[in-house]
Amino acid sequence: MATKKHYIKKSFESTGKSSDTSANIYESMLVSEAWHTLTPSQQRLYICCKAQYYAEKQKPATEENPNGSILYFTMNRYKWSTKYQLYKDNNRAAFYRDMEALIEKGFVRCVESGRNTRTKSIYAFSDKWHQFGTEAFAVFPNEMTSSMLKKLCEKEA
Repeated sequence: MATKKHYIKKSFESTGKSSDTSANIYESMLVSEAWHTLTPSQQRLYICCKAQYYAEKQKPATEENPNGSILYFTMNRYKWSTKYQLYKDNNRAAFYRDMEALIEKGFVRCVESGRNTRTKSIYAFSDKWHQFGTEAFAVFPNEMTSSMLKKLCEKEA
């Protein structure tokens, strides 16, 4: 029976904690048109979302995924303000602006908005960024946050 090889972290990658997780970012994403349209703070948010995706031990359950088997992730105020220190606690507008940009560029989709229920919003990663800038690219209403939907309705009215 084959033994499972464990990756040995290099000192420049990690402090060496056994509970440390990694989040690979591939070159094809880093050189993509969609990635280049993101601001540095949006890129950092994406990297932290990726880290969160691998770090969450219990995955959130949703109506379409009641047992939590699909790997969704959450990104709440504690995570973006305290844990990752991406935004000041009183600057949630910047977080929502950047998360909406990740959705608009096809990197993330909103699975469930927690705005009206005062629960954590649930997100999933998307590969739509592959088609960014082409006719095939589209972000659908069921992939948007509630504030994005509100803006869409106001725009159509």
